[in-house]
Amino acid sequence: MRNMTRNTQKGHKAKKSLGQNFLVDPNIARWMVENAGLNEDDVVLEVGPGKGMLTKEILASQCRFLHVIEIDKTLAPFLEPIVKTSKHRMSVIWGDVLTINLKELSPPPTKVLANIPYNITTPLIWQILEHLVPLGTRELLLMLQLELAQRLCAKPKTKDRSPIGITIEKMGKAQIVKKVTPNVFWPTPKVESAIVHIIIDKDLKLASDHSWRRLLRVAFARRRKTLANNLACVYDFFKDKDKTSKLLDYLKLPTTVRAEELTVDDWHHLYDFISKID
Repeated sequence: MRNMTRNTQKGHKAKKSLGQNFLVDPNIARWMVENAGLNEDDVVLEVGPGKGMLTKEILASQCRFLHVIEIDKTLAPFLEPIVKTSKHRMSVIWGDVLTINLKELSPPPTKVLANIPYNITTPLIWQILEHLVPLGTRELLLMLQLELAQRLCAKPKTKDRSPIGITIEKMGKAQIVKKVTPNVFWPTPKVESAIVHIIIDKDLKLASDHSWRRLLRVAFARRRKTLANNLACVYDFFKDKDKTSKLLDYLKLPTTVRAEELTVDDWHHLYDFISKID
């Protein structure tokens, strides 16, 4: 691993400002592609390819086409040769994935495989859910910081419960499928990583529903406060304690319940109610 790391980082210095930690273990890249189950109908999106280790493995699969988005143009000497040998199965888009209009990717991606820069993980997943899922993206296999991976997969009544995790659960399911040690990256991060598999199979337009996202954002705004107290800051209905108590009783929730304690079904029923009064 030591020699492989030296060779992989040669000619390019990772940029801390971009959250760059290059994958240097080909076995991990190969594992991701094998477990993505790519076939000749799949169009893949890779974000932050770095020097192309995962990129090469994706192209070695049966996938029909690969979109690559990279912000760091100094990586062109590593990526452009891969494009030339891809036989028109790959395109590179240079820019910030958070400002690029993902809906314009053609053909639209069916799957996303990526070693995502840690500093853009949450906003990027929101963008994928909002803009790509309605166009056909159904699976994501993502390398993430372990802490963030746990947040995506957190169950009710746990401290890692989050708006994005609840949204994914309502749209499908997320599962940590592999934990990854820091030594497979260069520079070596100080945190552990994990590969998360996300499958989307229902409520395909939920992430673009601003009322749904507003509800979750308000509910989790102050985690130590009760759900009712947080909602009362925005929704007039919850300023009436008697009405709030009756609603929570109807939903079979205690008045002291906090946002992290609700199940996805609880959120569904609460959202239905708020949609009628808001």
